Amino acid sequence: MSIFQFKEFTLKQTDSAAKLTTDATIFGASLPFSDNVSTALEVGTGTGILSLMLSQRGRFTIDAVEIEERAYNEASLNFQRSPWANRLQAHHVDFNLFYAAAKNKNKYDLVFSNPPFFTKNLQSPVNRKKNTAYHTNTLSFKELATGISLVLKDSGEAFIMLPAYEMTLFVDEIKMQGFSISHILKIHHSLNKPALRIIHGFSKHETEKPAEKVIYIRDENNEFHPGYIELLKPFLTIF
Repeated sequence: MSIFQFKEFTLKQTDSAAKLTTDATIFGASLPFSDNVSTALEVGTGTGILSLMLSQRGRFTIDAVEIEERAYNEASLNFQRSPWANRLQAHHVDFNLFYAAAKNKNKYDLVFSNPPFFTKNLQSPVNRKKNTAYHTNTLSFKELATGISLVLKDSGEAFIMLPAYEMTLFVDEIKMQGFSISHILKIHHSLNKPALRIIHGFSKHETEKPAEKVIYIRDENNEFHPGYIELLKPFLTIF
């Protein structure tokens, strides 16, 4: 059994194909949200790590959608064992069906996702669980963008994390739904390395200049960067 102990909660990650990553913890610790957020939705929750981190930071309720059954069961267990069980609800459903439901239209103040991005030609012939977690065959960028446009309130924001090239593809899709970029956050492993992941915030309100931020995991001495330590200190037991 694989268990990861955070300062305020425990994460079981035995069954989900999407294991804990450094960039996911940065996403969970850095995603900006306003005090007005009361309802949030995570698309593709995996173990539930992002929803758990945001529950520690905020006071809003979160619906977390997951199509893969074992990941859904694991996320549900992680939610139930957390201090915020009354604000977290996992849903075992395809996001395409979830956003098509009338009861979910224009419901959420905040939507966030660390979506699959590998193309189908890179799929494993034997591991369907990993294919679901990491490949776009279960949720295309167009489907994700369309779904966000339907479930998000007009006043809400959506945050997505992807590699740089894949982010350009997603931006094209979500702009077709009437969104503009409100936030840009770049995650670098070290000072002289290209961005490992890009986090974009999207809003239906035109933003003159997106808020920009850069996070480095390691400094010039290959030690944890002070900014990274400060960001993750509320969560990781090593700090």
